[in-house]
Amino acid sequence: MGLSVEYPITRPFGSRWFAPVTYTLAFLLLVVLVVVNTALAGYETVTVFSDSYNATHPLWFHKFLVTQKPEPGTLCDSKLFNVGDTFTTNYSIFQWQVEYIAVANVASSGFAYKGTPLDGCDVTSIYVDGDMTGWNMDVTGVMTCKPTDGSYEFTARSSYSISALAGNYHPILGVTGVANPRVATSTPRGDVRPLLINAAAQTAALDVADRIEARLTTQASTSPVRLSAALELPWCPQVSAGAACSTKPPTFTIQELDAVYSNTSLVQATNDDLDYRNPLVVDMYPPMANLIQIVYAGFRVDLGISSPNNILTQEGAWKSTLNTTFPATSTLPAVDSKLAHFLSKPSDFGIPSNSIPLSTSGSAEIRVVYPCKFQQRKKTGSAIIAVISATSAMFTAAWGVFIVVAATFAKRAPRSNECLHQCDCIDRSSPDSNRLSRPPMTSRPTSEQKSFVSSV
Repeated sequence: MGLSVEYPITRPFGSRWFAPVTYTLAFLLLVVLVVVNTALAGYETVTVFSDSYNATHPLWFHKFLVTQKPEPGTLCDSKLFNVGDTFTTNYSIFQWQVEYIAVANVASSGFAYKGTPLDGCDVTSIYVDGDMTGWNMDVTGVMTCKPTDGSYEFTARSSYSISALAGNYHPILGVTGVANPRVATSTPRGDVRPLLINAAAQTAALDVADRIEARLTTQASTSPVRLSAALELPWCPQVSAGAACSTKPPTFTIQELDAVYSNTSLVQATNDDLDYRNPLVVDMYPPMANLIQIVYAGFRVDLGISSPNNILTQEGAWKSTLNTTFPATSTLPAVDSKLAHFLSKPSDFGIPSNSIPLSTSGSAEIRVVYPCKFQQRKKTGSAIIAVISATSAMFTAAWGVFIVVAATFAKRAPRSNECLHQCDCIDRSSPDSNRLSRPPMTSRPTSEQKSFVSSV
């Protein structure tokens, strides 16, 4: 048998309701497919930057396409930190630098941050280096972060200088926008917290400088021109609220105290051999302790720690923590603390009276800009073409499957394969498939029809 090209013979379905119902359902399906494909094919993914890791981007079709609705924390990429990277918290008072990563959750040396509160972080070390010859005080704080889930652990440091010299410009980050941080009385962002912390630290450093200057006046040969101290403090993060370390006045341990004298001699003392009866220690310990306490409280404000013993966030807490008066010693007379005066009447120092106590809004978070994958509608032309293409493909496939299934059931009915009209049909069901089945006649056959039948 030679090659041939065939075409199917069609016939309508028998039920009179089949066509109206089919076309109605087809129209409804077409509408549904257009809506669905508008959501699936009419939008494209773009990168948008957000300051929240849990940012979401609700769209109109999320109301009925529940599976397409994004969950918080699924659209944005985490921020990777390595040793040496810098960051600020959402309070933006200090700038911190990652110093050491004890537990990494990215490879072997980094950690991924996903916007979790720093409620497991606290300042555990403070370093103070005061140089009277340069009228400068360098301060460094080290915080240790141990999240409650244990996913990572790191330490970070922050440093700034308190100086009376115009060229020594290393102020607290929160007041860098002020023309002269040493005498500023306002900040462009309207946040008084960096300004007050900076002014309080300057006042405490002035107490230390005055005490050293008084000793140099009366005891020049036995008075240092430079003091340097390393201290450790207990780890008492925000999650430790209610513990003794958060309710009682903060304590610290002097790991080492060094003094440099005018003849360049150096005297060093560790905690084990530090003599608290030494006249120098007796004279300098009260103002140094005040400086450490105010620096410690300032760093903790930047971490959002508003514990009952934070002297900057709790009304009157400083009265039971600071030395309000430096007692008379064998070499120096008694004198009132300038820091205590500052905290009791900040208006005398150019700070609004209602600034103390400072307020916090909870545990701090690292201020990060996250790249997020959001859905954005395509340009009109591209969106129309994409929706039409997707809808056409889906509808054509659905229509083909429906006709095949419907025809399968229709062919099961009796006489479903008989011809409905007066035509020449091959009766494939008879033993002699080459015979032509005679269609029923409603009138007397003509002579031509009789001749045709006889010949068959």
